[in-house]
Amino acid sequence: MSTPEERDAEKKRSAEQAPRRETWTKRIKDIVWTAVLASVITIIVVTALGWLTIQAVIERAREEGARELVALRSSICLVRFQQRSDAEAKLAEFRGLSWGVRNDAIRKFVTEEGLATMLGEDAPAPGAIDRCTDVIVRDIESKF
Repeated sequence: MSTPEERDAEKKRSAEQAPRRETWTKRIKDIVWTAVLASVITIIVVTALGWLTIQAVIERAREEGARELVALRSSICLVRFQQRSDAEAKLAEFRGLSWGVRNDAIRKFVTEEGLATMLGEDAPAPGAIDRCTDVIVRDIESKF
């Protein structure tokens, strides 16, 4: 058993430590609430700016995939054009045309011959005809 003096000293020590404990507890609560608030605000801001949304990631992936698909198809279109038996004659014919007429003539040729349409498809991918036309024009210009 403890003596009354020891009990008084224990109460005094406990009374002295109580404000420190309260201060320590308040600090921890403030830190936790600050972290929670900062996290919530960060998520709201990042999501609002479109940096974190899954939909934005999916959209970017689709756009990039579509661009890469059109690039691949334009290469296939150029190879199909070059493999034609009348490719050199067509190149000479296109070379003789003026700039604006040349692009329209090549675009019409690519559309009519289905050079930008892949096997098993009814129509070319969006943008494939224009990209194929550009590739053929570059091919013509490189052979000048």
